[in-house]
Amino acid sequence: MAADQGFRVADNRRKNVLLAGSGMVSQPLVDYLSSSKDTDITIASNDLNEARRLAYQFPNTQVAGLDILDTLSLEKLVKDNDVVVSLIPAHLHTHIAKAAIKHQKHMVTASYLSPEMQTLDQQAKDASVTIINEIGLDPGIDHCSAMKIIDQAHARGDKIKSFISWCGGLTAPENSDNQIGYKFSWSPRGVLTAGLNAARYKINGKLCDIPEGKLFAHRFANVPLYPGFAFEGLANRDSLQYADIYGLQLDQMDTMFRGTLRYHGYSEILDCLLKLGFLNLDTKSHVDVASSREYMLKTLGLRKDATRDTVAKKIAKRLAIPQTDPLLSRLMLALEEFGMLGSSAVHALAAPTALDAMAKVLQQALKFKANERDLVCMSHEFGVESADGRSYDVHSSSLTVYGDASTGETAMARTVGIPAAIATRLLLEGRVKTRGTIRPTIPEIYNPLIERLELKGIIFNESSKSGIQNSLQRRMAWA
Repeated sequence: MAADQGFRVADNRRKNVLLAGSGMVSQPLVDYLSSSKDTDITIASNDLNEARRLAYQFPNTQVAGLDILDTLSLEKLVKDNDVVVSLIPAHLHTHIAKAAIKHQKHMVTASYLSPEMQTLDQQAKDASVTIINEIGLDPGIDHCSAMKIIDQAHARGDKIKSFISWCGGLTAPENSDNQIGYKFSWSPRGVLTAGLNAARYKINGKLCDIPEGKLFAHRFANVPLYPGFAFEGLANRDSLQYADIYGLQLDQMDTMFRGTLRYHGYSEILDCLLKLGFLNLDTKSHVDVASSREYMLKTLGLRKDATRDTVAKKIAKRLAIPQTDPLLSRLMLALEEFGMLGSSAVHALAAPTALDAMAKVLQQALKFKANERDLVCMSHEFGVESADGRSYDVHSSSLTVYGDASTGETAMARTVGIPAAIATRLLLEGRVKTRGTIRPTIPEIYNPLIERLELKGIIFNESSKSGIQNSLQRRMAWA
């Protein structure tokens, strides 16, 4: 009987997976894949010591050097494996994707589907290759949860009138003990650059645009998901594009919004850092100094012998606020927490831009300590009008995951690494038939992925209420 008549042919040969990258979210992915005795994993990294520390924890796992710009060595690594998982910086994915297409190997990445990756769609289809993008947390399992409810509504003939999605990788409340209420479970650079993006969304029939560099200033001061959490929010990139991605009719919707959660006070401090020049991405702002304190003084245009009082006065002048403003006190305390005012300052700081220098400072200053944990919180809300137009229901899907303080495994690593691992397993099993550069917005991916996530304790809670008055669309102050 032919395999394409609905029967799966057993494949008893060993499976080979290449993981490019050995950073923060890699461990849960390797853990998941190595639990299958038929799978061999090669961790390719430009940090062999980091890769070895990871590989030694798991069976059937080896390491290899990775030079992403060495085409010949990269192609050899790709050619010898069945699926490639790329967890390296997003702008480098296309190097791996081109090698995967050339050697007809499937690929998985947790990053946004970039225009550069999208141009490879037809080449991937011609080579019968699947490249699953956006299969982490956000983007990733947010798509899976959303599309499950959207497809169910469409199957009933209902209309999606509103979609509001919030997601945040956060510090557990009991560990949010600094002025921004945040510690880093993933790339500090990614966190900082995300705050510089432009954003577009639609709320209550009004189209809204936030220009680049103005996101923090346009924060949503209160996101009332749960009474026990003091959430604020930031718009997340171009929400409008997801109407098309999710098969929604934007002209028939009054609200289309995707946002990022933070604790109260985060955006106010980050906006100050931006205005003061610490988040400058111009290469003219490059840093090569003896300490993070010197970096601060250079950025503020102060002499090396400047006193704390001089720093405060300079900041107040730059921000055009009085020296009695409570914000100045908070900001000075934040700089102290970052190690930029005292003797605990990071030494020998070099970076191509001021933002990269700030990322290094924050990575050192705002690390999770032993027995601390992070938190992932996600919430989708759908306004659904019945097919006959007589009823309006608010459907919700939410996810809350805490890191494990006893093992040090973060919620962020779990909710990025495990979905990427499951997608990899689905490709190895031949369960994904769609080819090209795709997202996990199709049932053949999101249905088994949600089922397997539940087996790992990553569970979405769904509920529904009648009436638009119960929605975030009505309860939030969007102005």
